[in-house]
Amino acid sequence: MSEDSKIDNQPGNESESSSATSSTDSIPPFSEIQIIEVNRENFSKIWPYLLVCVKSADFIGIDLELSGLGGQGLRSKDVQERYKTIREAAHTRSILSIGIATMKLTHKSEKRRALRYETQVFNLLTLSEKPFTIEPSALQFLAKHSFDFNRLIQSGVQFQGTNCPLKTLFHELLGSSSTLCLHNGLIDLAFLYKQMYGVELPETLDEFVNNLSDLFPEDYLPVADSKYLAEYQTRYKASYLEYVFRRTQGDNEIERQSKRYHLEIVFPSPENKMKVLKEATESVDVRLPEGFPDHAIPIDLHIHTCKYFAAHGFCHAHRSEKGCKMLHDVDAAIDLQRIKENKKAFRRKRRYNNVVAESVAEKTGTDEEAWKNAKFQEKLLTRDFREQKRNVVTGLHRAGVDAFMTVFAVIYQQRRTLMTEDSVDLQYLNRIPLSAKDQPLHLSRRQVPIPKGEGVVDGHLEAFAEINKQRELIKKNAMASSSK
Repeated sequence: MSEDSKIDNQPGNESESSSATSSTDSIPPFSEIQIIEVNRENFSKIWPYLLVCVKSADFIGIDLELSGLGGQGLRSKDVQERYKTIREAAHTRSILSIGIATMKLTHKSEKRRALRYETQVFNLLTLSEKPFTIEPSALQFLAKHSFDFNRLIQSGVQFQGTNCPLKTLFHELLGSSSTLCLHNGLIDLAFLYKQMYGVELPETLDEFVNNLSDLFPEDYLPVADSKYLAEYQTRYKASYLEYVFRRTQGDNEIERQSKRYHLEIVFPSPENKMKVLKEATESVDVRLPEGFPDHAIPIDLHIHTCKYFAAHGFCHAHRSEKGCKMLHDVDAAIDLQRIKENKKAFRRKRRYNNVVAESVAEKTGTDEEAWKNAKFQEKLLTRDFREQKRNVVTGLHRAGVDAFMTVFAVIYQQRRTLMTEDSVDLQYLNRIPLSAKDQPLHLSRRQVPIPKGEGVVDGHLEAFAEINKQRELIKKNAMASSSK
């Protein structure tokens, strides 16, 4: 093994070595996401480190970039029909990129009400060896977000076949005891099942749910969905990923400033990274507005912000020939929502279970006029805001960025339970939201007919038997370690 491929810095050591008092002192809020690109050229060198990060993580966020999603059946009222469309897509379309974000708890301070997580983010370019369909809409979407197709073809890590390292990685993940974090994760689960787990998708949704309940039991490797949490627990006004992330990121900073429960995110110090990791790392700027949460906003912002985009994260009119001249900006949408919440703080005497309202009430008492004067700048208009808008959150919809946003949003929304009980609230686990449905898809075992007849082979049972052996070995080793 070459010197570059040796992993001397194991996850959990870098943050402690970056500062002698890192475990007791507070740290500044994160303003960027560090992403390690994994491709055909550096895969063998980064592979050991990636594997260690996955095995030692408490939370793992995954996001996929795909060559297409299938037809109109995704919008069917019948959930079984939706599954058939997803199943067909997973058989004919391909994974183009896999984002993996690992978070490991390194320090918990009840005094400072802080949970500190060491974080690693990987963006894996993946290229299927088998022919696959590419949808024009997927090409347009990825091109709009600066996806480099030439780089994918030249440097994508090829997968398929029996000795596929990406499949090995997924099987290692299935053997871990972390929490898997997804956003609106049904499609991701189907593609991972077919192309990384390597088993044919079942004919029916009920069979698929049963198999998923084997792979992701609540007491070992549960699934937490950030969209489900945003809709059913936190009750945000919108639940698309960028909105949920920027909202939780901002709320976390408000909680930090108010000395309430919050997260601290630590990326390994550059000086502690081996050469191949340094060369593969790039940063994505995710700064909050200057002066947040007391930053000034345009006084006419509510007039010029597109309400449809604010609610859904896209605008049909914006894509049309006529276009939409309104402002399509997630931060603006969140600012307007916070203004509504702040106004309620002045209308009611009691404290809200809302971090923004509490913060405003503490700083300005009941003087609503003082808050308005401090918050709005009459000379700042939306047209000026468009020109001054910071060039931040670039690289959105890349798989690595989305994976980080997903896992951060899950942990933040569950921070109180994690602080008091060291676990995610069970009532929110293994539940995947379904668009236009009141109830989520619960990944729990269902009664389904058992296939009969000669030659019927259940690929899942064979593959899961190996996963179970791995889990039992890990449990056995953990018990042996704890008894020493």
